[in-house]
Amino acid sequence: MSDVQRSAYRQPVTPSGLESIEKGTLTWLDEDMYNNLNTGVLEQYLEEKNLQDSFEISHWDTKKVLIGIAIGAVFSGVTAYTGLKIGLAVSAAWYVAYLLGMALQWSPSEVNIATSATTGASNASIGFIFTFPAIFLLAYSDKYMVGDGHLITSVDTLQLAFIGIIASMFAGFLGVMYFIIFRRVWLVEDPLPMPGFEATLKMLDIASDVSTGAVQAARDSLKTVGLWTVLTMGFMFLIDYPLMWGKKIAGIPSSLADWLAMALSGEEWGVASIFTERWLHQPSKLVDGHAQFNGITPYESGNIFSYTFLGVELSPTLLAIGWFMKFRVAFLVNLGSLVAWFYLVPLVILMDVPVYDPALGQYVPITEYGDLTSLPVYPIVQWKAFSSIVKTIAIGAILGGGIYGLLKMAPTFVNIFSDISSAFSGEKGDEYIEDRGWYEWPLDHIPIFMGIAFLAMILIFWLGGFPVLPAIVFAIVLLSTTFLLGAIAVRVMGETGIEPVSGTSFIVLLILLLVFLNLPMGLTKEESVLMALVGTTVFGSAISMSGTVVGDYKNSLYIGNRPYHISKGNIMGVVPGAVLGAGVAIFLSMLLASGKIDLLAPQANAFAAFTIILAEGQGDWYALGLGFLLGAFAEWATGMGTSFGLGMYLPTPITFPMLIGGAARDWWEKRRLLPKVEEIRLSEGSAASEKSRALMLLFSFMVAAGMLTGEAFFGVEAAILAVSDELEIEQEYLPDSWTEDTYLDEMLGAEDDDFTHVLGYAISRIASDIDDGKEPSCEILPDSVICTETMSIKSWWPQARFAGFLLVNLALGALIYVLFKAAGIIGIQEESEDESEVMDAELAD
Repeated sequence: MSDVQRSAYRQPVTPSGLESIEKGTLTWLDEDMYNNLNTGVLEQYLEEKNLQDSFEISHWDTKKVLIGIAIGAVFSGVTAYTGLKIGLAVSAAWYVAYLLGMALQWSPSEVNIATSATTGASNASIGFIFTFPAIFLLAYSDKYMVGDGHLITSVDTLQLAFIGIIASMFAGFLGVMYFIIFRRVWLVEDPLPMPGFEATLKMLDIASDVSTGAVQAARDSLKTVGLWTVLTMGFMFLIDYPLMWGKKIAGIPSSLADWLAMALSGEEWGVASIFTERWLHQPSKLVDGHAQFNGITPYESGNIFSYTFLGVELSPTLLAIGWFMKFRVAFLVNLGSLVAWFYLVPLVILMDVPVYDPALGQYVPITEYGDLTSLPVYPIVQWKAFSSIVKTIAIGAILGGGIYGLLKMAPTFVNIFSDISSAFSGEKGDEYIEDRGWYEWPLDHIPIFMGIAFLAMILIFWLGGFPVLPAIVFAIVLLSTTFLLGAIAVRVMGETGIEPVSGTSFIVLLILLLVFLNLPMGLTKEESVLMALVGTTVFGSAISMSGTVVGDYKNSLYIGNRPYHISKGNIMGVVPGAVLGAGVAIFLSMLLASGKIDLLAPQANAFAAFTIILAEGQGDWYALGLGFLLGAFAEWATGMGTSFGLGMYLPTPITFPMLIGGAARDWWEKRRLLPKVEEIRLSEGSAASEKSRALMLLFSFMVAAGMLTGEAFFGVEAAILAVSDELEIEQEYLPDSWTEDTYLDEMLGAEDDDFTHVLGYAISRIASDIDDGKEPSCEILPDSVICTETMSIKSWWPQARFAGFLLVNLALGALIYVLFKAAGIIGIQEESEDESEVMDAELAD
């Protein structure tokens, strides 16, 4: 007798479930289904049931799918902002699309199909968030100088955007198509657990109930998203918008909150000592009424605050992400930050570790930067230690955690090849049902599309200006790594709930750089780097789509949807999501590299540093190796080494709010949510209590979604305004009106209208331009001075800027109102008091 096949994932089937399966009475979303998830028996039963009955359940509605795509495309911009801000691609698009479908009384099947298009649109540009910005950093950022210049001397943005976006579309299609192969193996025959999927399945279950207040609760939750978006934008305006324009020009904190903090401060100490430009920070002595260096303490050997930096950014996005993370994950991220700021940074300063100074071309003991009497000068030595050494260690930790996480899956690598064999040679099911239509996308189409994608990649890169040979090599690498590494990444996600996009992308970048830099491909070093980074961007988008479609497949099995519709929804979402998400990511990346906005972009910086090390042999290999070992250890000990490394890369003002958000979530669930759910369970039963729990939790998610959306909208608007501030004009300074026409007097710190201030300014500008080999940007005339200036210096610019800001947001608000009104979210009368009741865990005693 042969042994029964064993599985690491399968759960034992319950007697009641087995009886229902044998009788054929078990159906979608009933109690026996929930009690037998991931048993394998249930999944195979539902697969057979879906083959017969899903054609009555699963219907394609183009209008509803387009609504899902529109939500995903808009939120792809939010994903780009949050991904560049902190390195986590979070947008809450699925929840918003789900709630809209529920408010419009769509069936669970319709919600699942529409949200598959939403996730496809919001994830299609992930590669542009994590990898593509590295190109701009290597081309324009002073942090990545190589000798006297940059590794990349020029960037044709339109050319690279064309290559990246079009190639990412084909790669996204490929990522979806590949995992049609594994659907039966990993979701039916030996189902991956995919931690956390039960929550989304329960929400889809709730969508089937239109008689117990769920519809009105969904409408109220969508109103909550809108309300918290508005509140968040208002809050960000108070703490971030430069309302005091003269102070901004003079380099002084200029928001309304900063003005109030300085008004409540004395000459040396006060509220401004602990609040500066969105940060609550360690106490800092005031100079000219405000904290220097954003509250970071200048170096003094006897001052403990100059050996570290503690702060909390008043960021709704960070609090919301902490809420989604919960306390454990947020703590692991903060653990990396605590190791960096309480151990590594102080240790670097105490040991006076030498750091390489590119301007001097030599190593300098780090505490010498704090000596203001001699060059080089960088008074905030702890930040120098962090940016020059500890960030390198953090990059190593991100690499170590990601790669060791993959190595831990070595048994998976072996199993994958048998899974591939099973997928192609085993029972494939019925792809097309006569007179009824497609149940599943046919496997026969996959090799056809592989051929199309192969030729498309060659053509796209060739049209983008790269030689044919490396384009062919890249196409081969993409098709093979998307399949093999993508399979590994999705299997890891299925077991842990986390898809290692960064870890697998580093491997692809390593492969491409080693091939392009060392083999005769007809590429220069710069072309090799560009092609490798663009190629890695394309790969990142491909495997992100693989993870997305597998998650959607998982839910569809339990509600009676056809996999064909899920594949189709994801594929339709790729194009608009790739265009809009990539557009926002590229726009923000350009501003990031030029220093006009402050986003941390940890993965992009890690890719940039990794590229320099491979291409130039430059970099601190010891720090990178130490970080690699730390990340690998953290992965071994906690299973979240990449999160630990990410925490090391982020300063405390970024990680502490996540910890606060995670702790608040755990406190709320324990003290507010669970008592209310238990009360409902005792009075109405388990089914009602579970439904109530899901609705209350979803309500809290919508508050977090509004916070994410509000700050992202404000951040993108602020970035656009920052670009408009830099538009160049020709300004004529006249002796009798220069202080009235411009803010030059505030910029120079002039206390009178003596025209010699302008003359001195112009002479200095001319001398600097000549030294740099540029055409003089100022001209001194007998009665005036003419200079090329930016719009920000004009006296009328703050009013015009503010008026534009108001008009854009009024138009945005009006558009959202019209859409909500058309969808029936606003203006619907409740049918009864019972139906209109919105359950809120805050009502618990």
